[in-house]
Amino acid sequence: MEEIKNNNDSNLLPNGISDEEIEEVPLYKKKRVFIPLMIILAGAVAAALYWYIGMAEYITTDDAYVDGDRVTVSSKILGRISELKVDEGDTVKKGQVLVRLDDSDFRAQREQATAQLDYAEKSLELAKVNLSKTQEDYKRARIQYKNSIIPKEQYDHAARAFEASNASQSIAVAQIESAKAQIGVIDTQLGNTIIAAPMDGVVAKRWALAGDVVQMAQPILSVYDLEHLWVTANLEETKYSHVKLNQKVEIEIDTFGGKKFEGKVIQLGSNTAAQFSLIPPNNASGNFTKVTQRIPIKISIEASELKADEKTPRFLPGMSAEIKIKIR
Repeated sequence: MEEIKNNNDSNLLPNGISDEEIEEVPLYKKKRVFIPLMIILAGAVAAALYWYIGMAEYITTDDAYVDGDRVTVSSKILGRISELKVDEGDTVKKGQVLVRLDDSDFRAQREQATAQLDYAEKSLELAKVNLSKTQEDYKRARIQYKNSIIPKEQYDHAARAFEASNASQSIAVAQIESAKAQIGVIDTQLGNTIIAAPMDGVVAKRWALAGDVVQMAQPILSVYDLEHLWVTANLEETKYSHVKLNQKVEIEIDTFGGKKFEGKVIQLGSNTAAQFSLIPPNNASGNFTKVTQRIPIKISIEASELKADEKTPRFLPGMSAEIKIKIR
């Protein structure tokens, strides 16, 4: 009996409670379980509250990308590229010569038009001499006809010769003007063989090589202006009413690993992006399925953030971005 009692005493804790009594206590009343559980629950509630407050004050979207002005450099005439002075990645200045087309045909045409102009000028000199001669003959014939020295037929011949000489001079003058106009057209075509940069920027894409024959309006180079970039974001139409001009925007570019940049709303879209799709929606025909539309907005980027250093651009058109607009 004394041995059994000692065994029972060994199952007692210092405070006199046995293991069996602890195991019978409900789980939610155990402090070592309840306290950590309440801490985790309180943290979750606080995190959810913080997220809700943040979402109520901001509009966010990841349907955004860096955008900029792009110019497609193309030819105004049919021609073969004789010289391509730049390549992809090169920085260009406005007015800098980028492409030269073969101009040998136009130069030959100009020489021909110059010869025609010279011929027309010589013809005018001859026409002036003939006009002077026929004019004198006509004056003499008129006097002689009045004095009944020559018949009317001879007088009429002198008058017609004077009129013909006058017309020949007018034709020669018109030929000179035509030749000059033709030379002007050829000079314009010669000017079109030299293609210059329309703005400062960087060559983003080369579409042709030296030796290629390009058609009118065929792209040769694409130039981006990397000094004036912005972020284009497509917002859901249900959020659009909360966006105003000059609202502050927090920008994250995927390339820079979560680094935040500042900007502001500079332009609100005037239509949904779907209106410029290849096949715009037509809800009047067929079955209608309502789809939340997206409206583009433009967000400025601080000029100081556009470059990491003097040579390496910080932002490049097409980079993915996430934006957060503060609305309260």
